[in-house]
Amino acid sequence: MTTLNSWVNRCLTVTHAKPSFYAGARKIIRPYEFTFPQLDKSITLSSAGFTSNKLKALTKHYLHEESRAAAVQLWQKRRGQENYGSVSFTTFNHFKKGDVKGATPRGSVFGPCLQSVVLTHINKREYAIDVFYRSTELFKKFAPDLILVRDVLLPPFDVSGMKLQGIHFRFANLTAHPMYWVTLVPHLKDPVKEINQIRDKHFKNWIIKWTARYLCPEYKKGIEKFAQALRVQMDAQSRIDKQTLKKLQSYLRKNHPGYKYEKDDG
Repeated sequence: MTTLNSWVNRCLTVTHAKPSFYAGARKIIRPYEFTFPQLDKSITLSSAGFTSNKLKALTKHYLHEESRAAAVQLWQKRRGQENYGSVSFTTFNHFKKGDVKGATPRGSVFGPCLQSVVLTHINKREYAIDVFYRSTELFKKFAPDLILVRDVLLPPFDVSGMKLQGIHFRFANLTAHPMYWVTLVPHLKDPVKEINQIRDKHFKNWIIKWTARYLCPEYKKGIEKFAQALRVQMDAQSRIDKQTLKKLQSYLRKNHPGYKYEKDDG
């Protein structure tokens, strides 16, 4: 299975999963973990509506050069020994200079979302990767992290001649935000069917509300001054084909729960 398919399938699984609790419209599951068989080139920044600027920002926030350099040296030592062992490096680059007073980008004041990476040398032929998180949002924000790990964090490690036994992701807290569910639509054969199968009425209604805001002009109220939502809208409208869009708009209009807003809109 490709990395893109692994991500989309996991998003659909979480769409239907029981939450640990809700924070407004957001479904929170904790703890949570899953394994992807590989990190291939099938997933790109555009798969989740991002540009190259996103990878530059993630690199700045998470690539801790000193920690990774030490891990690379230790990994070479592990490979020379040819037996079991593991190495790790931190991704706490947000706090490298001790800035914990709130001047860092939004969210980093609470600690980086991506915490650390571990490479396990199973034997001279096999290795595994574990990635640890404080928190992340799965439908949109997690996808560029996969590219960060694949293209920035891991390349210095020599794994030539070795087989990857999977990359395992562990989350203290996993968020599924309905405002980003539309990001998945271009990758789905039948998004209407996927929404219709959601049994959790609370989550289903919020997916319908947010998706309608992006795709149906009469429901755009609430996003006109929300820059992030407008970017999501622009991406969704550029990537969803006309036939899917028409079918989805019809479903959203027919099933929209109305303009009754909750205290926490997400």
